Amino acid sequence: MAHPGINCYCHFCGSPLRFQIARVGETVNCFNCCMETVLFIPGLQVPYSEKQCLLDIRDICWAENKFGVRHVKGCVENKSGRHLNWVRIEFILFSKQGCPVGSTSDCLIDVPHARLWSFQAPVVQSEALHASDPLLACEYGRVHRPATMGATPSKAGRNP
Repeated sequence: MAHPGINCYCHFCGSPLRFQIARVGETVNCFNCCMETVLFIPGLQVPYSEKQCLLDIRDICWAENKFGVRHVKGCVENKSGRHLNWVRIEFILFSKQGCPVGSTSDCLIDVPHARLWSFQAPVVQSEALHASDPLLACEYGRVHRPATMGATPSKAGRNP
């Protein structure tokens, strides 16, 4: 094999992506979900600066829409100084006993610098009463250090 390949994973859906090692740092579309992902070597330092995906999270809380569907809502602001192709926020949901009962997420495509996004991640699991800290990702990968963060949604009140 003249050009050995390596696997990384799509930052959006987690599907494996096989590529030649010389392509590290290139942006490609995932074959499974078609979302853009920057190719990387798992376990090594990422080929881009963490400042490329600086996001500010605030005002996270539980809410209900007019139809009674619960959701986790809040705001995310792109403070990276650059256009991001997509941003995804995800929460792991827990029961009263602290057992995971599912997850919820929301995604925004086309996120210019300074864009303020009001997300709403639907919660359909009736037993979900707590949520994890938000997990953020963009085409550059998981956002490890959000700029600032408001309170995380811990209790799922019926009357937000």
